[in-house]
Amino acid sequence: MKSGDFLAVVLYQLGILSFVSLCQIKVADIKVKGDFVFENFTTSAWKTVKYNSFTPIEGITIYSTSDQKSQFGLKGDQPFVYNVARIGITPTRSVCYSDTGTVEFLDNNQAKMFLKYHNKKTGQTHQQNQWVLYTDYDNMAVVYACQKEQTDGTCHADHRYIWILAKKSTLTPEEEARANRIAASVCISGLKTVDHNQPCP
Repeated sequence: MKSGDFLAVVLYQLGILSFVSLCQIKVADIKVKGDFVFENFTTSAWKTVKYNSFTPIEGITIYSTSDQKSQFGLKGDQPFVYNVARIGITPTRSVCYSDTGTVEFLDNNQAKMFLKYHNKKTGQTHQQNQWVLYTDYDNMAVVYACQKEQTDGTCHADHRYIWILAKKSTLTPEEEARANRIAASVCISGLKTVDHNQPCP
């Protein structure tokens, strides 16, 4: 064992180094859901119930997120996504923010979605990966994004994102355990909860 690896193991066992800091999976090795069918993902809206962080939107500082829903669909042959979220724009004020994006499939794989958003009211645009790591289509989905891949093929620790989606506002204990396992497999821990106490229209 290399001296650096040995030191990392010792620090981990002492509780000084976290599992996530030891995690070194390459983005190319991340397993998405096999045989994912986008059309089966579009039957009704998905609520974000757990997450580690949201990808930044240029020009907006987001202090909190208390509601977030996504609807995937098809307009003719063009896949799209519509999002609406209640976001805190100051520590004491929140608003409902919505935008619509197009969906592209990377590597000819429908589980590797690439979303391009454009807000017609503000003119703001942003793009993000959204890879489907797991879904049963009816209850829960786990989607992931790496927004900055490093030269060694791993994802930069500050640019890893995961969202746990559900058709309801909470997860069962079994679903939460599955979500945490999948998050750990892509080097993410410490998921936050969206409470959906103030839903947007």
